[in-house]
Order: sequence, then structure tokens, then C-alpha cells
Amino acid sequence: MDNVTHALAGLLLADATTTWVSSRQRSPVSGEVPRRFAGVAAVLGVVAAELPDSDLVYSGSVLGMGKLGYLLHHRGHTHTIVWAVAGALLLWLVARWWLTRGSSEDERRWLSGEGSRSLMLLALLGTLSHILLDWTNSYGVHPFWPLDNRWYYGDAVFIVEPWLWVVAIPAVMFTRRSHWAPVLLAVLLVVILAASWGLNQVVRPVAVLLTVFAALWLLLQRGWSPKVRVTSGITAWVAVTLLFTLASSKAEALVRASASVDGPDTVRDVILNPAPGDPTCWAGMTVTNDGQFHRLTTVLVAPWAWSGRTPASCASNYPVTSRLGGDVLKALPEATTVIPFANTAAVQWRTSWLKPMSELLGLAMEHCEFAAALRFMRAPAWREFGNGTVVLSDVRFGVGGGFAELAIPFSPVRRCSLTDAWIPEWKAPVL
Repeated sequence: MDNVTHALAGLLLADATTTWVSSRQRSPVSGEVPRRFAGVAAVLGVVAAELPDSDLVYSGSVLGMGKLGYLLHHRGHTHTIVWAVAGALLLWLVARWWLTRGSSEDERRWLSGEGSRSLMLLALLGTLSHILLDWTNSYGVHPFWPLDNRWYYGDAVFIVEPWLWVVAIPAVMFTRRSHWAPVLLAVLLVVILAASWGLNQVVRPVAVLLTVFAALWLLLQRGWSPKVRVTSGITAWVAVTLLFTLASSKAEALVRASASVDGPDTVRDVILNPAPGDPTCWAGMTVTNDGQFHRLTTVLVAPWAWSGRTPASCASNYPVTSRLGGDVLKALPEATTVIPFANTAAVQWRTSWLKPMSELLGLAMEHCEFAAALRFMRAPAWREFGNGTVVLSDVRFGVGGGFAELAIPFSPVRRCSLTDAWIPEWKAPVL
């Protein structure tokens, strides 16, 4: 997920913590939870919710690992339960020290008891929330390392989901005591609504619904108590996530059923992305093989017939620059519209690309970088050029450049651009 979404999750958790503590036990000095507690909790919630992205400090070009190092290490070891627990403990110790500075003896006694336990829980929930949110999209995480090296994908929520911003921002805006925080949150709300109208990635009916809901939600939140605000914000966030998750589950079942009817291939994976703000339209891709060929096939899915959406209407309502209006596989020279799967009322197959599995395995044997990249790439496609260079792309993220495309030069000696110590033991999704 984007970092604004992570921060909003951290603020919701911080407000929930402050509200919960206020209802249970108050400071013996003032009769209320110390004002500093709410401020420290807010900072702790946001920092904890962002902490797993600390892998950006060392992945990629920072330590000279380049694109391949970024692919292998972003959402890597720091996006695991082990790191979440360790990071939460570290943040809790810092927050506890910060909070007790300058406090009276009675306040320190309270902060070392109820306040301390609450901050520990907040730190842990914050770091775990980051992993859970990152799981919801198609990029994936492997949270159970070192016991399990597999990638896990939710395929449910777009990387920047406007509904999550819209339900969260009003819920946390009115509890902020500083002058700049509500202003910043209001600006973020305007930004996401303006993007929904102006970037041509959200269809007009969804943009209208987002705007109307945001206005009504703001009015309701302003009149509610802090407890009702945070409860409604978290409930709405969970409801949005569940809605997209249910739609994703149905879309995957429809795709698998369509690909299995009279189809010669075994479905190895179904990759799904919703339209931003719209759980009724999904762009997807299958990774299949028949024992001899590795095949990628793009597909449009409209999982809910009652919505009035069909795959054709989904394609026509979105621009060609989007996943729904365009077709990423068409950029590959061997792409074809001859597809061994049958269309249905909810599933429309688009373009297919296939290469021999023996070629995939052979290139992995010849090129160390190719083999290492397969530990990340969920939908690999490759092109070989006359000079021996192999361009390898993870088609989830496009073809023809971008962060998930590697140009691997020919080398008569099997050498790696990364040292073996920098290649983690993630299980290759496609093998």
C-alpha cells in the first residue's frame, strides 16, 4: 500500500488506543489521561505503521544492489512477523522513554503500568497492520519467514485505494489537537477526491459516490464523540476491505472455472487488481502451463452481475492507459488473441503469451540474475536479443521499462550482479 494509507491506519490505531485507555484508567494526578499520551501514541502509531518499509534504507541502489536488489529485498525481511515484533519492541522502548521525560512521580507510575502496556500493544498492532495491508494487494509479502519462504497475495485492494482514505481521514481529523494536523488531513482528503475526478482512473459514478460520501462522513464525524469516531472509522475501513476481498474471491473463482473448462493448461496462479474505488471491475492475469509451455493470459472480470457491469463495459469505461482499458501483454511481440479458454458472461479473455518451460528453466540455469529474479516475479515474461541480452519483466507491473524489468547482458561466465549473501531464499512463485 501507499505510505499515506499506512499512516492513516496508524492514526486510527493510535486514536483507538487513547480512547480505550481513557475509558479504563486515568492518571491519578489530573484525573485524565495525560495529554502527552495522545501525542506520543499518534506518533508511535504512524511510525510503527511505516516501520516495515525501512527496507528502503538498504535495498536497491543504496547498497549498490540495483533493480534486482530492490525486487528481492523490498517487502522482504522487514515485512515479516519476526521483524514486526522486534521493531515494535524497539519503538515501544523509545516511546516509553519519551513519554516519561519530565513527568511527575505519580504520572510515571501510571505510565509504567496501564500507559506502558497500551503503547506496547499499539506498537505491535502498528507494525503488523503494515504487513496485513501490503498483503491485500497483488505485490505480496512473506510474513512467516524463516519458517515459510512463500509469497502470500491478497489480490483484493488497489495499491492506492481512495475508499480507505475517505473513510479514515474524517475519523481522525477532528481528534487532532495541533493546528497543522487537521489542515494536512483536509488537504489529503481534497487530493484523493481531486485525483478521483482528474486522473481518469476512477469512473465518474464512483467519483461522485466518493465525493458525496466524504461530505456526509465529515458532517457525521464532526458531531460524534471520539469513541464513536474511531469505532466508525475502523468499522468502515474493515467493511471496505471485506467488500473488495469478497469481490476478489468471487472473481478468482470465476476465472479459474473459465480456464478449467476444456482448457489444456493447469492454472498455477490468478493475479487480480480492482479498478480504484470500484469492486465491480477487475483486471486479471492467469499463469498456466500444460507441462510444456509457460503461458500468461490477461482477462477482465465483472464478478457481480447485479451491479450491471460486464467485462465489456468495464473495458469501455476506463482509459487505455489503465489496466482495465488497456492490455499489458500486447506490448510483447509474441502476444496472440488465440486463447484456449472460453469467455463467459462475467469473464472475458484478452491476450495470451507463451514460451516453452524448457526455455524458462534454461535461462535460469544460464543467468544467475534471471534465476534470482524468479524469486520475486509472479508473472515473468522475457525477450532475447541478438547480442545475447535477455530482458525479463514481471508483467504485473508492465512491459517496456519500470522497476520490475531487468536487462540481463550476455556473459560467458555465470556471474551475479549480487553476491550470494544478498539473494534471499524466497520461493519462486512461478516454479
